[in-house]
Amino acid sequence: MTKKKTGSLKEHRFFMDLDNIHNKKSHIDKTAGYMNIYHQNIRRLATKLGELISHLHPHYPHILCITEHHLKQQQMKHTTMENYNLGASYCRNQFEKGGVAIFVHKNIQYSYINIDKYCKEKDIEICALKFAYHEMKICIITLYRSPTGDMDFFLSKTG
Repeated sequence: MTKKKTGSLKEHRFFMDLDNIHNKKSHIDKTAGYMNIYHQNIRRLATKLGELISHLHPHYPHILCITEHHLKQQQMKHTTMENYNLGASYCRNQFEKGGVAIFVHKNIQYSYINIDKYCKEKDIEICALKFAYHEMKICIITLYRSPTGDMDFFLSKTG
């Protein structure tokens, strides 16, 4: 796994070479290529969606994980990106800002994992989905904890 820091959005890109992971149970086809998973703490997706898409061009990721999108549930339902589906999300109801989302390239079949019962605004905001890549089953979890959140509560849910 390599990490590359670039761009005005100060993102971290993780390129996961799934073809070179050795698994005793299965053999991964060497011609399959990479699974590109991208994370961005966007701090207000609505005003930066165009910049995000421009920044990703031409190497769009398979999975796009967003933290601090600052959208309410109704706004998130109407947020679209060409060639992506909203796979999972969590939006705050009581407080402003925060929130997490996972967008999945339209060619990837996935299943939503409902983990809302673990969420508490500011303390732990998470969403998840799963999909298959060759013979591997992969779960993607996007998590955000506000610096003003209750660390003890966070640790009790993740420990």
